[in-house]
Amino acid sequence: MKNKIRFILPRLIALTVIVGLASLIMGAIFKLLLVATILFGIGSFAMAKMRRREMRSFKMDKAPIHPGMYSASRTNSVIVPLYKQQRNKNATIVPVY
Repeated sequence: MKNKIRFILPRLIALTVIVGLASLIMGAIFKLLLVATILFGIGSFAMAKMRRREMRSFKMDKAPIHPGMYSASRTNSVIVPLYKQQRNKNATIVPVY
C-alpha cells in the first residue's frame, strides 16, 4: 500500500498543478476577452453618440443651398434632368459574356 501511494502521489500532484495552471490561463484569457468586449462596447457607443451630435450640429449650421436641399444631407429622391434629351438614341444590343 505504501508503494502505491509513493507511486501515485507525485503523478497526482503534477496533474493537479497542470490542471490548475491550465484553468488559471483559461480564466485570464476569458477575463481579457470580457474586458475587451466591454471596452469596445463603450467605445462604439461613445463614437456613435459623438457622430450623431456632430451630424446634428453640422445640419443646423448649414444654410440651404437650394430650396429643400441641404449640402450635408443625403436625400433619397429621383434625379430629374433639367433639360430634355435633344436626340433620340438608337436601340443597341450589348452582348454579355
